[in-house]
Amino acid sequence: MIGLLLKDLFNLKKYIKQISFTVVIFGLFAVYLKDPSYFIGMFVMISSMLVITSMSYDEYAKWDKFALAMPVLKRDIVLSKYILSLVAVTFGTIVSTGLAFIMSVVMKLQKSEEILLSSGMIALVMLLFLSILIPILFKYGVEKARLLMFGVIVIPALAVAGLVKLSGKLNIPKPNAEQMKMLGYIFPVFVLAVLFLSYRTSVFLYNKKEL
Repeated sequence: MIGLLLKDLFNLKKYIKQISFTVVIFGLFAVYLKDPSYFIGMFVMISSMLVITSMSYDEYAKWDKFALAMPVLKRDIVLSKYILSLVAVTFGTIVSTGLAFIMSVVMKLQKSEEILLSSGMIALVMLLFLSILIPILFKYGVEKARLLMFGVIVIPALAVAGLVKLSGKLNIPKPNAEQMKMLGYIFPVFVLAVLFLSYRTSVFLYNKKEL
């Protein structure tokens, strides 16, 4: 398992260097917008895409056929991608939150509680997206699933934007502090449950897949 994870990290080393420039651009844009949460969101999203890039590299190199010739179980290959997802999201969240704190202090912007809340919610949302994406990638492969990946990301975003706009027109009251606190307890449990179900689904799909 550790070997599979290290393999992915070594393969992604060059890609991580390539996206460093993009991260700097988003950082400058966040400074321009005076919005540390924007930087957290973009940084965590880019970090989360590492697992998709990893699966793309594996697909291109036909890694799965080679890996299964070794004493490696299919469920270990699947689990390594989920561990990589957790590592990527955690890394992105910690680094971006630290930089957002610095930005906030220097520019006298958001309070620390707001930044922590934003980073936590963004991390959970990205894990939720990955929970939907990864089974699709195991089922169809990265190349065939590009359109589906686009739909998974764009459709929920449009739906949320539509609901926000609709709630404004209908004068639907915003959640109060107690409701938000309850959501803070329920949402992480929900995401972990979806992540576990996603893992079980990916194992099932990968076992059925002909390599």
